[in-house]
Amino acid sequence: MTILRMRQDGRTHHWERVLCAGLMVLTAFRIWTANSIGLHPDEAYYWLWSTQPSAGYYDHPPMVAWWIWLSGTLLDHTLVGVRAMAIASTMISSILVFHTMLELGADRALACRAALWFNAMLLVGFTAFVATPDDPSIMFWVSTTWVLARLRRTAHQPLWLVVGLLAGLGCVSKYTNFFLGPGILLWLAMDKRARQQTSVLWLSAGGAIALMVFSPVLIWNSNHHWVSFFKQFGRIEDGSFTLRYVPDFALGQFGLINPAICVFLVLGLARVCKHRELSADRFLPFLSAPLLLYMAAHSMHDRVQANWLSPLFPAFAMIGAFEAMRWRHSPSVHRMGKAVLPVGLGLPGLLLGYVALSGGEGLPFASPLDPLLGWAPLASQIEKIRQDHAAMWIGTADYGVTGELAFYAADPSIVQEVVDRERYTFRLPAPFLADQPGLLVLRSRDRSMANLSACFSSIADLGQITRDSHGRVIERYDVFKVSAAAPDIVEKGCDAFLSAPPSGQM
Repeated sequence: MTILRMRQDGRTHHWERVLCAGLMVLTAFRIWTANSIGLHPDEAYYWLWSTQPSAGYYDHPPMVAWWIWLSGTLLDHTLVGVRAMAIASTMISSILVFHTMLELGADRALACRAALWFNAMLLVGFTAFVATPDDPSIMFWVSTTWVLARLRRTAHQPLWLVVGLLAGLGCVSKYTNFFLGPGILLWLAMDKRARQQTSVLWLSAGGAIALMVFSPVLIWNSNHHWVSFFKQFGRIEDGSFTLRYVPDFALGQFGLINPAICVFLVLGLARVCKHRELSADRFLPFLSAPLLLYMAAHSMHDRVQANWLSPLFPAFAMIGAFEAMRWRHSPSVHRMGKAVLPVGLGLPGLLLGYVALSGGEGLPFASPLDPLLGWAPLASQIEKIRQDHAAMWIGTADYGVTGELAFYAADPSIVQEVVDRERYTFRLPAPFLADQPGLLVLRSRDRSMANLSACFSSIADLGQITRDSHGRVIERYDVFKVSAAAPDIVEKGCDAFLSAPPSGQM
């Protein structure tokens, strides 16, 4: 049964003020955190993309790079300059959750709860200040959902053009957003009323706009051997059937969504499966089903990364909020609902606040924040070694190290990865660099001495340096002075390291 809007009274504006105040506090906290904690290696890699805006890149479609370019142009070469659009998008997504709930018949109190619950999801709480492709992916998915909810309520067919525009921008953000298209078709197939009200002409026009918006990415890929499609969709064919990853997928999402929200989400989805009547709260599961089912199937073949379901998190918050309202007369379940905000906002607030107050030094024990810590001091150490040994450039063998050292370098162009050069078609280095003496910086776990002579005829081991947090070593790096590099090393790369296992990526 749909939860209809309650009678409007003086409390209407109260809930809007509550949401506005909550989002302002959260946004201010995220800006402070963003300015106090170093970049994740993936962020630094995306920042490198933004130095040369393009219609596509090796790993992902280009929206995250465009966003970083825009915010960096406005806010200069700063941590906040990299992350500003990510922070703003979380606030916008929260507002869109609020308005989507209103379109689906919720009252303003329930809509406010859903918007705050979205922010109380632990993945959102811990990563809302980090710039990744998930930020525009989430924002354009929920914005498309909002327009679809209005279309569902009003049957105003020209809205299909807006749906196409936003869905296309979502696909320019992350290929995961392709799954929204099948979700829309599933909703139309299952909702007879919506199907009867839908004009095939307007629906087709919306699809054409989505394709037109996405076409620059298609053209770029066609000119680059479809590299980003092979990179992303190549995951599908690997792995045989196994259940070993299913508990990891289920328990991981249970924690990252927020355990309390997840209970309401499961109850809500179970209700949708049990009852066949079409109602507003079935609209969201229909849109979400293709991506959710695909990831569940993927977990039976390989590991599902924590963030791959993130475009569905706004819908999960809304489904959970609807279900919590149904259980409001149950004292025990009501108490669980009250735990959502303290857990989902309190835990990230305490941990990130501690790290930010420590000047980005991090925690005295190993944590998931370690990849963000200690990069500026490490870059300073490497720059001093470079100057002391008259090295003209810095070579690396990992995209994250490349991005971090380039971000903190006075001249980013002197930092060049000597493997996986296909990642850097947008960033061709000066060919004379290989003729100059340089430094080679390798993570100790990736070090491969056996074949270094294939790339450099002169190699001198300069020792080991560390990336630290609170005096705790996070990672060790081996530094070499190299000269007489292979002539095409900065164009084709050095095959000596290609056997090293690839690192993960957001």
